Amino acid sequence: MDSAHVVGLENHEALQWLQEQGWDVRIDGAEVRVHADVIGTRTFTLGRIWQSATRLEPDADSYNPDLVYVNFVLTGHLMIQSAEGRSRRVTAPHFYTHSARRPVSVSSTEPHSCLFIAIPRDQLIELPWVEGQAPGPFKTTSSFRKVFIAAASASLSTQIQERQVGFNFWRRGIQELLLAALAETRVQEEVEKSSPRELHLARAYQLIEENYRDPNFSTRELARSLSVSVSQLHRIFAAEGRAAGATIRSMRAARARALLKVSEKSGSELLVIAQESGFRSVRTMRRLLKDDVTEGPSA
Repeated sequence: MDSAHVVGLENHEALQWLQEQGWDVRIDGAEVRVHADVIGTRTFTLGRIWQSATRLEPDADSYNPDLVYVNFVLTGHLMIQSAEGRSRRVTAPHFYTHSARRPVSVSSTEPHSCLFIAIPRDQLIELPWVEGQAPGPFKTTSSFRKVFIAAASASLSTQIQERQVGFNFWRRGIQELLLAALAETRVQEEVEKSSPRELHLARAYQLIEENYRDPNFSTRELARSLSVSVSQLHRIFAAEGRAAGATIRSMRAARARALLKVSEKSGSELLVIAQESGFRSVRTMRRLLKDDVTEGPSA
């Protein structure tokens, strides 16, 4: 099997490709785009993927049961949810893991990119936490992380093929670099000693993602769901560079833009789009979209 390939897909084709990779995709009618570079064999996969906001549910039957996936977040952030229901936010330079034994749901409200590698479980026998404490998130303190990501990225850009002479030596080298990077991971510190702010923040992002399409959902409702005051909520988001209210508005605007791209923009359709995106009226939606474009990403 030789499956080195590059894909750049939108909408139906993107959904189909993600499903072929073992994911049940939920986008609620919004646009989805994917760009990926993948080198894959029956017992090894290395890939780099950028994708728009989506929610991915695992299809464990589609995974090779002998492989464990390690996923390094490169840009953006995402939410992971274990089979037990625990949700955590993952940002660079953190990573998370999953497998057929330890499936994970992944959701994002903005575009993000990851570098992922799947290797046989028996290669991780000296690092049992990789699967045992999945999905994480984890953080490695090793300088080999940069070396591994650089080598993996260069390999993907070169589009190495399984039939090439030396492929097995290269694969072993990439796997050894991964193990070197994982050797200095502080599992307990990262997973079990999160601060109250980090826990509140992860829960806040999950609640926003679940409720932003409700026009009655506001920072006051978010604070109430978190059992904190509105002023405490502002402090929780202070280091994020974007307030909770701005985050809600940004997600509503992003959904509206995605739906507008595939609409005929008739009066009745605009009203439906406004309602589906969490706006009380078309006028409110238009005003926010105009302000969002005028102010730019720093807003």
